[in-house]
Amino acid sequence: MSTLARNRSARWTVVAILLTGALAVVPSAPAAESELEREFRSVQRGIQTQLKNKNREQRLAAVKKLEAFPILESAKLLLLTGMASGDEEVRRASYETLLKFKEDQEIGLYLALAVDKDLKRGAVDEGTCGALGVLLASKNPNLERKADQLLVTAASTPNTSGLLLLVSVADELGSGTTENRLSALLKLRRLPGFERHFAFRRAVTQGLMRVRQVEAVSAIVQSLATAEGEIRADILRYLTLISGQQIGPEPGLWADWWKTNQANFKFAEQAQPLAAGRAKVAAQSVNSYYGLPLLASRMLFIMDTSGSMRGARSDAAKRELIRAIAELPDSTYFSVLVFNSRVAVWQPQLVEATSENKDAACRFVADQTLAANTSSYDALEAALTFDAEAIYFLTDGAPYGGKISQPEQIVTAITGLNRLRRMTINSIGIGVGKGGNRFDTFLKSLAANNYGEYIRVDE
Repeated sequence: MSTLARNRSARWTVVAILLTGALAVVPSAPAAESELEREFRSVQRGIQTQLKNKNREQRLAAVKKLEAFPILESAKLLLLTGMASGDEEVRRASYETLLKFKEDQEIGLYLALAVDKDLKRGAVDEGTCGALGVLLASKNPNLERKADQLLVTAASTPNTSGLLLLVSVADELGSGTTENRLSALLKLRRLPGFERHFAFRRAVTQGLMRVRQVEAVSAIVQSLATAEGEIRADILRYLTLISGQQIGPEPGLWADWWKTNQANFKFAEQAQPLAAGRAKVAAQSVNSYYGLPLLASRMLFIMDTSGSMRGARSDAAKRELIRAIAELPDSTYFSVLVFNSRVAVWQPQLVEATSENKDAACRFVADQTLAANTSSYDALEAALTFDAEAIYFLTDGAPYGGKISQPEQIVTAITGLNRLRRMTINSIGIGVGKGGNRFDTFLKSLAANNYGEYIRVDE
């Protein structure tokens, strides 16, 4: 505990109320203000005003000033104003400043109360995620215990706020630099919600892949034995990338590789994006669709049936989709969605890839007729209601019609909706035209922002 915290201990009595998981801070008789607190009070109003200034540099300067005041009132400003900013850079600076206060018990307990309150209200935001991230970074035993309690609470929260908090924290830990982020990510893997939620499992796994520590690789290699679908594919891409070898999909082979190489393993000086290993893993896959490996356990195919698909385009698209469906392994769950001015689904839920279901799906695809418009957003929005891991979105034209028709707005909206689903969205463009045009950019951006790959099928 810091000297400042010990000096304040006479003023505060901390009571952990474990029956409800809540935390109360009961003030005792007021004590004399410290010199640091008096100094902060003299500049507080000016910093508050500067934090709300329209100029980003002014707001960042205000956050910088707060570094000099590791006290509760300063932390409140960082959480309630800095972390609530609409500017990502200001939020990041506020979070990094709060991290510098992570061992202070009084500040930590205040942050814990804020997280607990937001979970109960079902109102998780950037501040909630930042506050929990600070607690997870702390080595203060009391704050570590409180962080563990909050993680369990989040995992058992019935509304989506708990899942949002866990996914966001996993992302933050993966991209952060705190020294104990690996241990925090491993804690997340042990939560009950880890096995229940695909999005949470994928966020934690992807977070571990961004931690450049040998112990993280050990955890990833170990997890390959039980991983399935898209998460298994993520791991295989990662291991193929860091090893530079095409060892294959068998967990035992990777375990043997790691046993041999762990002692002398070195990460490359510059980390490559995970997508860089995709082609090598695709080469190991038996089943594919327009060259994209079908590695998910649960997948949804989306096919454009607008008028511009008439003739050879439609025939080729149907032929390729029918072939892909026919080759799906029995363990796969799938469905098909088609769209023009409206959206139609073959099955409203994913079904097992039995011979009967595959035959029925192929007949559905073969019988499709064409109509006007290309309601891309409506199709993607409907697809995100399925319990899928991967989407294969095929279209031959820029969006036209539907709830949203502007390509950039579609990417933003779908990426937001996909945050708590974490599905891979692959895009296949038929006759896209010149690279860099608006249609080409739309499909490329859609895939890039949603863990997928973009394939051009030029005529």
